[in-house]
Amino acid sequence: MRSANPSEDAPRAGARVLDAAQGVIIALRCCSLNQAFTEIVQAAHHDNVSPLSLADALVAIAQHDRTDELDRVAVAAARHQWGHLLDGPRAARALPGPHESVDDGSTWARNAENSPGQ
Repeated sequence: MRSANPSEDAPRAGARVLDAAQGVIIALRCCSLNQAFTEIVQAAHHDNVSPLSLADALVAIAQHDRTDELDRVAVAAARHQWGHLLDGPRAARALPGPHESVDDGSTWARNAENSPGQ
């Protein structure tokens, strides 16, 4: 399990990774937090890996991070379980980055209000 903050204690880092993995599954499956947690635990049990290792692998794959330092079985299990969802149509409709803007329709509305002949 990787931690952005080396001084962060292991249980807290594990909880953050598990929370992030649940968020990935909620976004992919449009499910509840409980369902996402259950899916991680069941998949981990099925593939005989720890839920935290599987969660860490899922988050790394979702972020397009390197996985070579992670449990290989967990990475393979995460790719098998959720890879098709991460590589599917939702991946093509990725949200804009932090420096990109989203047109929520208000630009069109302002332009329509200010156009001559209206």
